[in-house]
This record gives sequence, structure tokens and C-alpha cells, in this order.
Amino acid sequence: MSSAPSRPAGTPAIRFTALVCALLVCAAAGLEAQGFGKNKIRYEDFDWRIYHSTHFDIYYYSESEPQLQKVASLAESAYDQLSLDLDYQIQEPTPLIIYNTHSDFLQNNVMVNFIPEGVAAFATSARFRMVLPIDLPDIELYELILHELTHIFQYHILFGGSLGRAMTNSPPQWLMEGMASYFAEDESASDRMYLRDAVVNDRLPPITSGQAGGFFAYRYGHAAFDFMEERWGADGVIDFLFEFRNTIGSRVGRAIERAFRMDPEDFDLEFRRWLRNRYLPELVATGEPSDFGRPFRTRPQGSQETSPVASPSGDLVAAFSTFQGDVDIVLFDTQEREPVRNLTRGYTADFRHYVAQMLTLGRKHGSDLAFSPDGNSLAAFVRKEAGYSLAIVNVLGGGVRRVIDMEIEQQTAPAWSPDGGSIAFGGNQNGQYDIFQLDLGTLEIRNLTNDAVFDGSPSYSHDGNWLVFSSIPGETAQLFRLNLGTMERVRLGSDEHHNTDPVFSSDDRTVYFTSDRTGAENIFGLNIETGELRQFTNAITGCFQPTVLGRAGSDDRLVYTGFWQGRFDLYETDVDEPIGEVQVVDLGETSEPIPAIDLFEPDIQVSIDESNKEDKRGWRLFLEDAQTAVGVDDNQTFLGQVYLQFSDFLGDRRLFTTFASIESFSMFNVTYLNLSRRLQWQVSLFDDRAFYIGYDYNYGYYERGRSFFQQTGAIFSISYPMSFYRRFELGAGYMRRKLDYQAYARDSDFNLLLDDFGRPIPTITPREDDYPVIQAALVGDTTVFGPAGPSSGHRYRLSAEYAPDLETSGALTQTFQLDARKYFPLTRRSVFATRLFGSVRQGNFPSPVYFGGLDTVRGVDFRDMVGDHGFFTNLELRFPLIDFFVTPIWTFQGIQGRFFVDIAGAYFDGIQDFNVWDSENSRLDDAIAAYGFGITVRMLGLDLHWDFATQWDLKESGDSRTTFWIGQRF
Repeated sequence: MSSAPSRPAGTPAIRFTALVCALLVCAAAGLEAQGFGKNKIRYEDFDWRIYHSTHFDIYYYSESEPQLQKVASLAESAYDQLSLDLDYQIQEPTPLIIYNTHSDFLQNNVMVNFIPEGVAAFATSARFRMVLPIDLPDIELYELILHELTHIFQYHILFGGSLGRAMTNSPPQWLMEGMASYFAEDESASDRMYLRDAVVNDRLPPITSGQAGGFFAYRYGHAAFDFMEERWGADGVIDFLFEFRNTIGSRVGRAIERAFRMDPEDFDLEFRRWLRNRYLPELVATGEPSDFGRPFRTRPQGSQETSPVASPSGDLVAAFSTFQGDVDIVLFDTQEREPVRNLTRGYTADFRHYVAQMLTLGRKHGSDLAFSPDGNSLAAFVRKEAGYSLAIVNVLGGGVRRVIDMEIEQQTAPAWSPDGGSIAFGGNQNGQYDIFQLDLGTLEIRNLTNDAVFDGSPSYSHDGNWLVFSSIPGETAQLFRLNLGTMERVRLGSDEHHNTDPVFSSDDRTVYFTSDRTGAENIFGLNIETGELRQFTNAITGCFQPTVLGRAGSDDRLVYTGFWQGRFDLYETDVDEPIGEVQVVDLGETSEPIPAIDLFEPDIQVSIDESNKEDKRGWRLFLEDAQTAVGVDDNQTFLGQVYLQFSDFLGDRRLFTTFASIESFSMFNVTYLNLSRRLQWQVSLFDDRAFYIGYDYNYGYYERGRSFFQQTGAIFSISYPMSFYRRFELGAGYMRRKLDYQAYARDSDFNLLLDDFGRPIPTITPREDDYPVIQAALVGDTTVFGPAGPSSGHRYRLSAEYAPDLETSGALTQTFQLDARKYFPLTRRSVFATRLFGSVRQGNFPSPVYFGGLDTVRGVDFRDMVGDHGFFTNLELRFPLIDFFVTPIWTFQGIQGRFFVDIAGAYFDGIQDFNVWDSENSRLDDAIAAYGFGITVRMLGLDLHWDFATQWDLKESGDSRTTFWIGQRF
């Protein structure tokens, strides 16, 4: 289950290919080549224990132990339900790894890559593990367990419990996720709006195409299983599942033919007709969001806007927006309904991202922004390091004025008090989700609700006496009003619908809120004095997150978020003409304590048996992934590779092995990586072979050719992340080097021999040596990536390596190296990229630095520039060229163009005289440069590059050449 549109969780096989390849390639040369990347940090040391229930081995730690009885009861209830629905029993206990909060969950290493904020949980086919946080309302936690446990049943039923079969079969995402959502019955009105929107706007892909992806695949697949059940009953669903298992290659079309005796094309037509019959009449009876409000306008079109909040004057609305590429806080003029200022444009390293529903995480409760009473500041939560922090944004000057850290977890929906001294919000403390109040002067935090149920989305009355919020005591969210003087809680009506996002009217007599009582989320208003209930929107997709534009002497107006044609936009509406008849709600008693509310209870209650608890002891590695690859390496030679990945149960200890062949070169690498603490360490054994272009003088001729370079050894290294963006690395080991050493002829007195033109005579001398080595590096990476690559931020790597000469004194080889890159966003889709690389190699026999070709220095041969000193810089303007290029064979998308200038130089210090600039002639001297243009086409997951470069001395142009290469740009 997930509330995030981009959620990749629960896929049948967790793949780590990109990271593994990076680790294996970089480990060969130790720290020097490990490159960039942000840091996944283990902020907490988890003291794992195991509780053995009937069908689960529950992995927990001390902070989550108070929730153990509840989790065990929910899990056993879920198993009982699914085993009956699927008529299947899992023979071995299922591992269930629980985290007390979502912030803790994001630190898990079962999924070793970064976990997106919107991923609610996941299950793996390797060892059938379920991994999830438990800081949810009980009903949502139960649905989450049902969803992920359905995946475990899928792995057993579809793949027979075989990891190999799971890795070699790839069922479509709509089937895996749709089935899990169908059996979990976890679909909310907010979730269904994606399907409703696709149906009424005719955006449904064929069911056999596999084109339904992302969060839409969950909704599309859920609907497909609903259709199967309505047409063929629950048994038809089971028949389809087992027929799919029995087809070769897990083909959906073949399974449909066998299970339903129907051609896949006919099934698709019937499914589409069923969806249209279900939703198109509803569109006629309801409408789209713009039928009930005037849309706000942004340029260019295609951006997303959510979480509107009105300024105290009502002249402005602040909202999260992507109209300039990133998720920013933008001010809109409410008269013109257009953006007037981006308050947070540009990159910041103060935090990672804003907490913005539907943009950086899924649908929660309330608005994600709050205006101060004086209108000069905005409050928003941001993901900083392990958890969320409160950011105060300057409305007058722009930018973030202050960031406040706090001990509360998973904070959402800030609300600024009318006196300006406090901010209320929902948050988790010690496993309990309540409403808290932060004193902005003392930074003291007070728990306002302190109960066992889930409370969120607070909003103050204008007189400051009341707080309205939503609470989930049972299966739906209900509205409550809290007297801040007496702390008396008043329930605002009682129904079976989901009510959230409450906000007071300007006169405090009405509470506007979001409710799903029409089947979709829409905006309503409840008069808390008379009980009159009015409806203000009736969109088939969804309208939510209302905010009040209140001006003296005028009626209230509302601004809300609406969803239509795959986009979230802002709309404005009046409240003087409600939709339909006014209803009257029985507000009930003046107050209703929480114990009187019906709480959600699972069907099975588990009593914790202390004898079933044990400490997690020891660890062992098991095969988690295996892959083979044939492709093109970055030196444009063909390669074959086999790699195996092993992991312990929690993913904290990993072993990567790779065996590769590149033309005549064969290599191997074995890396053991320990991720169990913030201070990470690894041991690598490697044999790495490469080449560069060397120069030799034979029989009166200079010859250029490949010079062999081999390093074999072992490196122990540690990495300490100082923050999400910066880390320090240190390594030590022993290496054996075998190379065609680029030397220069000398006489018996060690003087250089010169040719007839007075130039040193190059020679290639085979050399072998072995030596201890120490390495260190400081790494920073704040890069933000877009669809075409890096779009903003910077990255740098400052490294050093030292190896002593064991036969004589001094250094055998030592290196000082800098690789720094910065990206300047120019528009939403264009960027100016820069890179500066410099390397100094010293010692008795220093290892050479070599580069050239690809996107290092264009206009020269691959690895043609060699020396013990070297540098190059790149200036590159990147921009979109062609969005779609259709041919009879293939459709090319996202073709990028670029203009570039490269400047570089490499030389052997003390042997070659090297001058960058010839001031007399105002041109480059020994350095070289090239300019030109290039295009990039993405095809089959690979970036294909064509560069057209002309050599240049910054005064006159020289030869031109065209190169083709495959790989990632800097």
C-alpha cells in the first residue's frame, strides 16, 4: 500500500544493479575511484530482537516493542484473511521487519538504495521479507500489512518460493500491485481519483501492453481484479492467478485465454467498457474541478500546485509549485490567479526537500503550509537529516529564515496560532501520533491531545480559543474541536465517511473540510452552531485542501487543490451558492471522550508469550541477486560481466562479486561491505586492468599505442558521512602494480637524452612493483537530477594517495586530485554544466594520469593525454532539442543538444616544459582546447552520444572530428 504516486515498493524483485556496478567498478582502484553520491546514513543503532508468532518471525527493537502485541495481532489477522481468500498456506514463518517510524524505516538496508519518501513499505522475493514502519492509524497499518503480505503469497504461488524464478520472471506491475491492493482493500477515494481521471479522459493503456506504471499501476490493476471478480467471481480471480503461474514466461494474454476463455483483445475491450460504464455517467452527474472553481494559471503549463494557504489579508495564496522545475513555495495573486513570486527558487543544502503532499510524499492530512498572522512568514516542514524540521520562510525577502529541529517524528500540517507565538502540528512521539504545539520563543513542545488514536491536520480558530483537527479512532477520519482553555474535545458529527483538512471560516462559525461522502474527495462546510452541512465542489476526480480567502466586508472564498488530466492545480470558488440541498448534521453531545469512540480492532488478538522472544544473534550471507551483462564499457570496448550479490538478513552486510572480460583483459572484484553503523567499512580484493596511449621511440620512429596498466591488491576502507551531502573516506591496503611505464631515456648520469630536435626521447619500460598504500578523500554531493541528468547543485571529490618506496627512500607514487562539478539551471529544461579536474602524481615511479575522449576532452583520441600532471575543464550548455522523433521502426524521445568548450593539458613534470598560455601570440601554448556541439539520444536505457568537435587554441580553429560513445555525461 502507498499514498505516493511514485511509489516503487512491493515489486517482485528488488534490484540493486546501478549501485552494485558502481561499487564493483570503483572498488578496483580503492577510494580514488569511488566517485560521488549522497550518503544513506544509519542514524540509529537498532538492537534487533525476534518474536516468533504462529505465522511470522517479527524483527523489532526496543522503541517498537510497545507496539509488538498490536503488530502481531494485525499480522496474524491479515494472514488468516489472505490464506482463506487464496486457499493457500505458507509453510514457513514469514519474516516481518518493523520500524517504529517512517524515518527509521528509511534507514533500512534491505533496500540498499535510497528509499523515496513516498514508499510506504516493501516486500522482497529474496527470503520473503516484509519491511514496514508502524507509525500509522491502526486501520491503515492493517491494510499495509495485508498489501505486503499479499506479495509474499504471490512469491510463493507464482514462483514456487524460488528466487531464481522470481528474478527471471517479470510480471507486469499492474498485476503484482493491483492484486495486492485488491486483496488488501486499501484503496481510498484519494487513490481512486487517479483511475477516475484516466477513465474520463480516455488515458487507459491496453492491459496486455504493460504500459501502466508508477502509482497508476496500483489503481489500474486493482480495477482489473474488481472487473474479474464482478464478471467471473472470486474463483475467477484465483483461476487467473494460477493460470498466469503456469504460462511460460508469465504471459498475461495467455493466462486470460486459459482462465476466461477470451481473447486478450476482447478482455481489454470489455474491461474498458466496464470502466466507462462505471465512471462516465458519474462525470455527467458531477464534473471536473474547473466546473466548481476558477483555475489558477501558471506558465509554462504542466506544473503541479498543492497545499494552498491564504495570507491574512486574502490578497495572496502560497502553495507548493513545480512551475520552475523544483518543488518550491510560490506566492499567487488571488485576483489574477497567477504566480507573482517564487520564495524558495534555487538549490539549498540546508535541507533535502519540503514535505509537500502529492509532490514529495503521498496524501496525508491538512495543508503543508501555514501563514504567520502578520503575513511576513510561512511555516513548512522539511526533510533535513534523519527526520523533519520546521522551516520558517521569509515572505518579504524570500529564502528560508530559520530551521528548527525537534525530537518529534513525522511532523505534518503546520498551523500558526493567531497570536503568532506558537505553531501546532501533527507528529509522532513514542509511537503515538498526536497534535503538538511548539512555542516559537522557548522552543518548548506541548502535547495537546495525548491519546492512543491518530490525530492530525490541526487548524486554529481566529480568536485563538479553539483548534479543529481530524482523528482516526476507527476506520475513518472524523472531525474534532478542542477547547484550548479547558482542553475539552468536541466531536463534530459522526458518520462513516473520511473527513479531513479542516479549516475555520473567517467568522469561526463554519468549518470547511474535505470529505469522501460523494465517493470522491470534495469540499464541504459544516456550521458548528446549527449543524448545517453544505457542499461546494462535486468533481469526479477530487478537490481537497481548502483554505479561506476572508476579507473584511466580503463573503468567504475558498482556494483548493483539484486533480484533472494527471495534474494538481489550484482553484478558487465562492461559498454563497452551495451545491444541492443543505443537510443538517446531528452534532451530538457537547463532548465525547476517546474511550467512548469505537476503535478499530483486528479479528485475532495475540497475547505476547515472553518465551517466544529472543535476541537476534549472528548472521550469514545468502544469495540475493545474480545477473549477467554484455555491453560497451566507457573505453568503447565490448565487455561481458557476471556478478553475484550476497546479503545478510537485514541487508547490513553485503558481499559483491564480479567477473568481467574486456576484449583481452579479464578482471575480478570481491567487496565485502558493512553498513550496520553510521561509520561504514569495506574490504575489497581486486584485479583491475586497463590501458592508456603511450609513446615509444623505436628505430628512429615515434610510436603511439596502448600501454598496459594492471593493479591487483586488497584495500580496507572506512566512510564516515558527516551529513547527507558530505563524507570523509580513509583507506589502507597493499597493491601490486604491473604496467608499461612511460619513461624517458637517460644516460649513465641520469641526464635526459634528447632527439635531433631537442626533445626528450620517450620509452615504454615494463615495470612490476608492490607496495602498501593509504588513501583519503573528502566528498561532497548536492546534485539534483532531472530527466536529462544533473540539473542543479554541485559535487566534488578531493582525494590523496600515498605509497612508500620499499626499496629506496621517499614515495613510490603519490597522488593529489580534485574533481569538482557545478550545475547552473537556466530554465526548467536547460542547464549550464561545468567541471574542473586536476591531478598531480609524484614519486620515484608515479602512476600516470590519463584522459581524453568521451566527454573529458573532445577532439582528441581516447586516453591520449598522459602525464604525471594533468588537468581539464569543461563548459557545457545543455538543452532539449527534440521531444519526439517518430520513425517506422522506433520512437526516439527526449533528444538533447549541447554546445561545449574543453580546455586541457597533461605533461611529465621536470621532463617536458609546459606552458598553458602563449602571451606573445595570445593563444594556447602547450594546452589544447576544443569546441563544438553534440546530441544525446536515449535508447533501450542507454545514453547514445554524438559529438562534433573542432580543435582550437582560443585563436584559430584546427582539425574537426566526429565521435560516438555510450555512457553517462558528467
